[in-house]
Amino acid sequence: MKEGFFTNLPSHITIDILSRLPIPTILRCKSICKPWLDLVNTQEFINHHLSNSSPGLAVFHDGISSQLYELKDELNLEHHELHYNLLITNLKLPLDGFLPTSANGLLLWRNANIRPNALSICNPITREYIEIHSPQGFDYTYPQVVTFGFGASRINNEHKLVRVFHDCIRDEDTHRVLRIPKSECHVYTLGAGSWRSVAPPAPFVYNCRSIGAFLNGNLHWLVLDLDDKPVISCFDLETEMFRVFSAPPPHHGGGLLIDVFALGDSLCLCDNSSEDEIVIWLMKEYGDEKSWRKEYVISKSEDYRGECYDYEVVQPIKVFKDGDILMASGEYSLFYYSNKTTTLSKIKMFHSNVYSVLHTSSFLSLSSFAMENVSYF
Repeated sequence: MKEGFFTNLPSHITIDILSRLPIPTILRCKSICKPWLDLVNTQEFINHHLSNSSPGLAVFHDGISSQLYELKDELNLEHHELHYNLLITNLKLPLDGFLPTSANGLLLWRNANIRPNALSICNPITREYIEIHSPQGFDYTYPQVVTFGFGASRINNEHKLVRVFHDCIRDEDTHRVLRIPKSECHVYTLGAGSWRSVAPPAPFVYNCRSIGAFLNGNLHWLVLDLDDKPVISCFDLETEMFRVFSAPPPHHGGGLLIDVFALGDSLCLCDNSSEDEIVIWLMKEYGDEKSWRKEYVISKSEDYRGECYDYEVVQPIKVFKDGDILMASGEYSLFYYSNKTTTLSKIKMFHSNVYSVLHTSSFLSLSSFAMENVSYF
């Protein structure tokens, strides 16, 4: 190739070419060529790369070490391997926590046990992170409940962190929630530098272990009304208003083992409350409460039963083209369902408990958000 070839190309063609390269190659291009560095940092490149990127898998072992894998999705594969893409180790964030969610290449970290209001947003590709400080008055104690969600609004593409809090009065014997005397919702827009109070949700019982599922510019939580009926609380990140979806009928009891997730382009409810099977529901038409369908009923294998996984929420992560499913069991293990053999088996490539989340890598820099104090690792 002649010297100066890329110099004579229109920028949009160069952006298209660079955006198709593997991430390690793009990082090398940034380090050896100043014009390419400037180009990769443009919003045009960031948006183009993100829109053409396929989600991979972020795997975290102990709250610090992590890897990013690409997911090979082709028909007629004997099995779906996690193909090594990029290794990130010693992720030295100030929080020794776990990873609840991912949006546009940004990861939300939260420590639910030691510092429940300590939050960080990071981008493992740009190696940047910011700490989100909670103002005074955000502390809570049992039986109070707090949960979070993170995503981007549909129209303005504003990245927002949402905090839902409620107090509750419980029956001393059954611990059933009798009344919710106080409910709050706060929103933190990246770049604004402060929290805002918005209209709270209806008096629903949220689960502090549940994270808002991000889909179609909205966050979704599976909640209970005061009659213990499960419904889905939906928060629009654009309008910052709540609405409610009906949930499909639970396959069994045991609401702690049922939760809602984003699965591809669909809203998904996964029920692990049965001793023998995992039931996955899909909302076929988003927003249409009548479009819930029981899509998968998966028998639990001996590899799954008898361990602590039976008592964890199961998250379907990805449905492959051939119908196979990658799933996570709580903060412990990854499982793989074969549509061909209708069997469920544990992925044994990891030697310790892992937390996994579907993650699309991005070159979105946290320094593009004004009013934020960006650190590097």
